[in-house]
Amino acid sequence: MRMFRLIRLLFLLTFFACAAARASGADTAPQLMIRAHLEPSGPVVAGSQIKLVVDCLTTTWFTEAPDWPLFTVPGAIVSLPDEQAENLHEVINGVDWFGVSRAYRIVPQTGGPFAIPSFAITVQPGQASGPVKLMTPLLTFAATVPAGAEGMSTFFPAQKLVATQAVEPSQERVKVGDQVTRTITQRAAGTQSMLIPPVNFSDVAGLKRYPKAATTKDIVEDRAGLVAGERTDAVTYVVDHGGKFTLPALTIEWWNTNTQRKETIVLPSVTLSAVAATEKPLFAIPVDAFTKDAAHRIVVIDRRQVVLLGLLLIGVFALVWAYPRLLTFYGRVRQLAIAARRRYAEGAAPAWRTLRRATREGSPQHIIPALYRWMDRSHEFGQPARLDLQKRPDGESSHAIAPLVHAVNSHYSNQASAALHWTEAETSLRRAMKRARKERQAEPPLPPLNRY
Repeated sequence: MRMFRLIRLLFLLTFFACAAARASGADTAPQLMIRAHLEPSGPVVAGSQIKLVVDCLTTTWFTEAPDWPLFTVPGAIVSLPDEQAENLHEVINGVDWFGVSRAYRIVPQTGGPFAIPSFAITVQPGQASGPVKLMTPLLTFAATVPAGAEGMSTFFPAQKLVATQAVEPSQERVKVGDQVTRTITQRAAGTQSMLIPPVNFSDVAGLKRYPKAATTKDIVEDRAGLVAGERTDAVTYVVDHGGKFTLPALTIEWWNTNTQRKETIVLPSVTLSAVAATEKPLFAIPVDAFTKDAAHRIVVIDRRQVVLLGLLLIGVFALVWAYPRLLTFYGRVRQLAIAARRRYAEGAAPAWRTLRRATREGSPQHIIPALYRWMDRSHEFGQPARLDLQKRPDGESSHAIAPLVHAVNSHYSNQASAALHWTEAETSLRRAMKRARKERQAEPPLPPLNRY
């Protein structure tokens, strides 16, 4: 019993101690601190980078990464590289502080004083009721330019700078409603693309200007590292009315770090001649369509194109309507061609060529069947054709055909084949065919009437 009371007493003491510790922890909120400093702290040369290092600290921990916003500094380029935040752990006045640190990059483009405005960073410390905003301190720095660069609107130092321009479409004559895009590409050796200053495109009377978002890229090699930076600026002009227009020349100033002198690149002007379209645009395009980098096209109806399209549609409908008739006509022509080819293949000309090939071989087994096949197809020697029936007009047997008749009889009577001189036989056959044709033409077209 005494042991049970002792255990219950120890349990109550432990419970009250935990409750007291929890109450004291709830009353103690996490402490927060923000620091900011510049590297280097003194004056810098325009065109060079200066770091703004910002530290966010707390006595507990951060449940989420701080929100690092971008800010603007007039006359300078501000960026936040994609680098991992640095974790911090410091002991200040005997208290442990934990936090993260990140560095902004600021590049002044002119000489003179600069002020970095105070901006808010949102953090989420542990054991806090909600997010907390920390304000950075206001910082200032000064930038200088070398002698000879005081009058430059933008001080851009580089080892080498090359600028090119392209105009699309390239032809000088355009129509009202067409788009003309002017693209300027700058390539700076040994310089990050984000440091290349933008190109300022001016307005042109008669043209509507729609700037596009710039594109940048760093050219990096494995061994050499950063080789060059490239920036591309583009603007689209829409032709508002007919006439001549001139895209003004562009002047780019930069500071050559090798020669320590100011250099100038002049891109020539471009002259355009716009003619009025034959028809008005089909519909108007909103102005904000060009500012959102959306794909757009101005549709212009040309009378000649409409006529060509109409003729094309008529031709298609006519072809569909005439397709069955054309198919039937094609079938008839194909049947006629097949019949003509069959008649030709069964005619005397192919049989005569077969006979000539057989005579070149010199074999009676091939010559004699080819000879009778030709005589049957020529229709000049009777049906069936026989050599021994070929007579002269006086009724006597032809002395020229007699050797050929003798050779045929010898072949079919299984006797020794007689000598056959085909040249003489061919001449005789041609004469016999001509004679038979004349006799057939001399016959009356009608048979004689029967007399009773």
